[in-house]
Order: sequence, then C-alpha cells, then structure tokens
Amino acid sequence: MSRRHRWDTIGRLMKRRADEEGARVLVVVSALSGVTNELQAICDGHADVAGTHARIAALVHRHEDFAEELGVGSGVLTERLAALIALGDDERAAAGELSWQAEVLAQGELLSSTLGVAYLQTQGLDVGWTDSRDWIQARPMPNQNEWSKRLSASCDYTGDAGLRARFDADGPALRIAQGSSPARPMAARRSSGAAVPTRPRRISAP
Repeated sequence: MSRRHRWDTIGRLMKRRADEEGARVLVVVSALSGVTNELQAICDGHADVAGTHARIAALVHRHEDFAEELGVGSGVLTERLAALIALGDDERAAAGELSWQAEVLAQGELLSSTLGVAYLQTQGLDVGWTDSRDWIQARPMPNQNEWSKRLSASCDYTGDAGLRARFDADGPALRIAQGSSPARPMAARRSSGAAVPTRPRRISAP
C-alpha cells in the first residue's frame, strides 16, 4: 500500500473485474508498510508520553508525505490524522487500556484505505469507502479474556440475502475497506458498538 504503482494496479484490476464480469468489487487493504508495527510500539510504550507523541508525529508526517506523493494533498486525511493525534493525549493511554489499544491499532488501515479511495478517484474511478466495522460484528466466545474480547475477537461470517441487498445499495460498484495485516486482525464492532479487531475469514463471493 506504500507505493503509487500498487494503487494503480489495484484500480486497474478493480475496473477490469467490474467491466468484464459486472461484479461489485470490494478491496480490503492493509496499512502502509511498517505502520502497524509503529502503532503496536505506541501501545507497548503507552507510559512513555514523549515517545508516544514522537511516534505519532512521525506517522502523521509519513502519511502527509505519501498523500502529497499521490497528488491528493494531505487535506483528505485531516480528520483521520486528528483522531490519531487525539489518541496520543487520550486519558486511557496512561494505563494502556485495551479499548484505547484497539482504537490505536485500527488507525493504520483507516488511513491507508482513505488515501487509496482519494487517489483512485483522482484517476477517474468511481470508488467509495466502506467501513468494515459496519458489516461485521464480534461475537462472544467461550473462555474469552478481556484481551481477546478487545484485540482478537471472532465474528459472524455468514451472509444472507438481506445483507447482500443492503451492501449492493450502500455505495458504488467499486469500494475499498480497511482490513487486516499479518500483525493485526481486522476491525469489527462489539454488540455495544465499540470497535475491536477480529480474525478475518476468507469468504467466497456469492
């Protein structure tokens, strides 16, 4: 996700599939390379306030620079970057609360997917952004501890006709969503509405 030509390839393949098969195409993307590791380091070093702020500042600059490289301008990330910065000052950071860690770890894919949509739109593609958390919900499992509830949840993965119809009506044929990386599972929501990561399953398209 960290190179312009990779986004060009994604856009080309999305358009080809939509044109040739009449398919609705959803691409689930990871964070920029190395970003998830930096976010994990922020979680691990939550007690180091200065270190947290320095890591966040570096992530802000990296994403702003990549936005400029893509030609979309860093303004497309204003809200996302503000959310990341705010997490550095969040009162939950001092204790490294699990709800805070889940939000921190979600930022990489939120940033990269937002950038990807903005870039592909400048290339003439009608691409929309889909929030994965609105489509999958974490489910309780036996013997879960608080860590697994917040940071390694499981989710329901069976679809139904109503869900497919709602998805079809929700946006354009080409869409991008935030997803997972090898170091962090995909984001979902608990029944309370709070975001949590969950282990993704591969699902064949209907």
